[in-house]
Amino acid sequence: MSVREKRLRNDFQSLLELVKQSGEKLTIISQQGNPPYQYVIEYRCRGIEKLEGNQPVFRNHHQVEINLGSNYPKEQPSAKFITPIFHPNVYSTRTVCLGGKWTMAETLPELVLRIGKLIQYTNDITNLNSPANPTAKNWALNHKHLFPIDTQTFKSLLAVQISWDDVR
Repeated sequence: MSVREKRLRNDFQSLLELVKQSGEKLTIISQQGNPPYQYVIEYRCRGIEKLEGNQPVFRNHHQVEINLGSNYPKEQPSAKFITPIFHPNVYSTRTVCLGGKWTMAETLPELVLRIGKLIQYTNDITNLNSPANPTAKNWALNHKHLFPIDTQTFKSLLAVQISWDDVR
């Protein structure tokens, strides 16, 4: 079994456990491959779909497609929202900016949690210094008092396995 295949299997098992522990905040909508290398994950948390004028329109269900490419885990996965989202770290194409600091140590469940925290505009994940969406960045700078926009957190879901502070 290759390193990639072993990692994909381990990530899949860990993701199943994360979903089970999430209290229905996370669902695997679909997966492709054996072991899976592509997922559609649904998040049930508050995020911003768009602005109407200067006011946020909130959304409570978000779907993200995550692809673990042929060079994963050496190369970072890709993540793209299927549902609309307004966020400084998401391009107008709905592709999530995962940053340039990918390490093989970050697992799929950790990435899933990071995206959940991004949806909620948590301060430790939202990066206003390197925006993918300048309009969302400018809006966010003037509305920091609203963040995080959801009080539920995904942080505690992997508390037994990792400390979130270890992956920042």
